[in-house]
Amino acid sequence: MELNLRNKFFLLIFSIMELCLSFYGGINIRKYRKTFIFLGILILILLNYFVVFPYLLVGSPDPLFYISNNDLQNHEVTVEVFDSYNESIFKGTYELAPDEHIAQPKSLWLLLRWSMPWSKGKYTYFAEGEYEFKVILDGEITDTCRTLPHAWSSVVIDIDKTNNSDSSMRIRVTTV
Repeated sequence: MELNLRNKFFLLIFSIMELCLSFYGGINIRKYRKTFIFLGILILILLNYFVVFPYLLVGSPDPLFYISNNDLQNHEVTVEVFDSYNESIFKGTYELAPDEHIAQPKSLWLLLRWSMPWSKGKYTYFAEGEYEFKVILDGEITDTCRTLPHAWSSVVIDIDKTNNSDSSMRIRVTTV
């Protein structure tokens, strides 16, 4: 019978555990196989508690950001996201027609990074430090927004040059 890669991996792990346990007191691993299986299942349940349970409770994560062009003209919007160490983690440029809206989903890497309970941030489910969103509208108008990252928060960028406000762009953060 040919063993696939997964079975070879588990056979190697059990062999190493059996070797270590036999070296430290002669424990027969076959006798404790149910205990090891129980501990493995317990570890998977704990990981699911921190990763899957929040999704079941709150729902799917919000996008990284939304952009809404409420103006009557086309606009080019460039969004760059910097982490707390001022390193760029995302950069994208979008052409938006009038009344067009886009949503940029969070990458799996960011979701895992922002969902871990052992993060060093202000709250246990936040990543370390604030993230900065730098938005450039039509290559000239720049605005920034700093926020604590979270899987269920999103930055909303509204473009509206037709209103009589001081700025043609408004950036805000929404959280579920």
